[in-house]
Amino acid sequence: MSELEKRVEERFGVLPNFFRLASETPEITEKLWGFAQAAYLDNPLPSVFKERLFVHLSRFCAVRYCIARHVGFLVGLGHPAGDATVRAQTVVDVVKLLRRPFPRGQDLQSRLSLCAACPAPILEMPMPGTQMEDAIFVLAAHVFLKTSDYLSCLDALARLFGPGRLQYLLLFITFVRAAHYWTETHPEIVLEDDINKLLATHEALAVCILNDSETSDSVSQSLLNELPALRLKADKAIGLLAAIVDSSEDAIVSKTLDGIITSWNASAERLFGYTATEAVGQHISLIIPVNRRDEETVIIKRIKRGERIEHFDTVRVHKDRTQLDISLTISPVRDASGKIVGASKIARDITERKRIERELRESEERYRTLADALDTQVQFRTQELERRNSDLRDLSGRLLESQDAERRHIARELHDSAGQTLAALGMQLARIGEGVKKNPAQLAKDVNDAEELVQHLTREIRTTSYLLHPPLLDEAGISSALSWYVQGLAERSSLQIDLEVPENFGRLPSEMELLIFRLVQECLTNIHRHSGSKTALIRIQRVESNIHVEVEDQGRGMSPERLTEIQVQGTGVGIRGMRERVSHFRGNLVIDSNASGTRVYATLPLRAPLSTHKGNTQEDVA
Repeated sequence: MSELEKRVEERFGVLPNFFRLASETPEITEKLWGFAQAAYLDNPLPSVFKERLFVHLSRFCAVRYCIARHVGFLVGLGHPAGDATVRAQTVVDVVKLLRRPFPRGQDLQSRLSLCAACPAPILEMPMPGTQMEDAIFVLAAHVFLKTSDYLSCLDALARLFGPGRLQYLLLFITFVRAAHYWTETHPEIVLEDDINKLLATHEALAVCILNDSETSDSVSQSLLNELPALRLKADKAIGLLAAIVDSSEDAIVSKTLDGIITSWNASAERLFGYTATEAVGQHISLIIPVNRRDEETVIIKRIKRGERIEHFDTVRVHKDRTQLDISLTISPVRDASGKIVGASKIARDITERKRIERELRESEERYRTLADALDTQVQFRTQELERRNSDLRDLSGRLLESQDAERRHIARELHDSAGQTLAALGMQLARIGEGVKKNPAQLAKDVNDAEELVQHLTREIRTTSYLLHPPLLDEAGISSALSWYVQGLAERSSLQIDLEVPENFGRLPSEMELLIFRLVQECLTNIHRHSGSKTALIRIQRVESNIHVEVEDQGRGMSPERLTEIQVQGTGVGIRGMRERVSHFRGNLVIDSNASGTRVYATLPLRAPLSTHKGNTQEDVA
């Protein structure tokens, strides 16, 4: 017995003569067996439904082998539809099936009406012997025989079965046609001994099988005359299906749940290097690398759970031991009862795709490295700019401090040197006045005038030196220095200035006191020169840990455009200087202006400025 015959007998429980062909064409039998498995045995329709329908359709075959053999399967002489778990039917049940009439024309309408009234698609196939089973079998027979009513029957079946199950039904019908044609063209196929014994034992069954009226019916006979051509088409379809599998670009392999290879197409031979003869019967580990054997265990577990594994990228081994990058799609293979008995694998060579992916990845890595380098450079440049901005702010603060220190130095030098010189000049002029005897009245007047000029010059120099850096700022604090400055400016400009500083305001750090003095000085200078206001208000407050400085006027104000230009762009030397000073102390400067006047508001936190330099400082003694 050949290996194929062993597999056939194991599946059917017997070895039907249908698969006993001449030994010189074993490849034909192999393909016929493959078609039988796909279209009949492994077709997911229920096993009993398939076997009873096979018997029903075989009534229309002139050769009685098929109907007799499949009746034998139904009553327990073998496995119905190759399913060993199916319970055999009684001879009485089979006789009832064989004695059913075959409705045509108007008699067919009752079955079509029954199917039309049934909710669709049906969830389960009807039980044996029911009206619904009878209706479906009648419709299937009309499609099988391609009667004048077959299109309406096909539409009714499509509604009942749904798209997927309808295709399985049509595939099954195609195999039944092929089986009938095969028996008619192979007269050497005879009834087996077990079937002859069955027919000899049950006369009623033998009559139904051997003398079925449907085979001699004139309508049926005319249809049967067309069967050779139809069966030829079916035979071609079998060859076409086999050719499709063999010519597929993808490797198609099937195996048992134990991993034993059961089929191996031509593309599998090309991909893995093993011929079908070498591969079939071997364990699938034949092409699995040692370090990936665990994958097979996981795959089998998932297949047993009924899962389909799609596009699983992995590595397999060629016969020459080179490794192959492949993509697997793995599906469970079920028997007629729906039990999972194996797996079907479709393997596609993705070596070229993997190569391209590695080059997409390497390029991405290069780009990522370049991007990271650029990002690092950007961060470095950003930090450098921030450091330089900090240095610029620090430098600006240093320049302001240097400017104030230089003003202080100039003021002291001007005051000390020029004051001493003018004092000496005054004393000299006084001595001259005392000693002059000639025209004493005129000379005395001239000397007196000169002395007044000297005194006036002395006051002007003192005022100028105070404006550069008022000594009162260091000696008495911001409140006294501002009072002196406001009083002098009011006398010189006729500007009415109100100064509001709490009596207990106390002292501030010397740098902050100088900042407040310069801020007020700049604001009052702008009011005097540009605003046209006759009044000004200065308000200084200490609120918690902040100092608030406010200067207001009631002048013509600034246009919105000019105010925006100052706020956004920081134009104007005086404004820019104020902002630099306030920013140096981590403070905030706000300028509001409209037709009613201008308000400058500064908030200074009582904490160390951005940088601290050695110099003349004054501690907060408040």
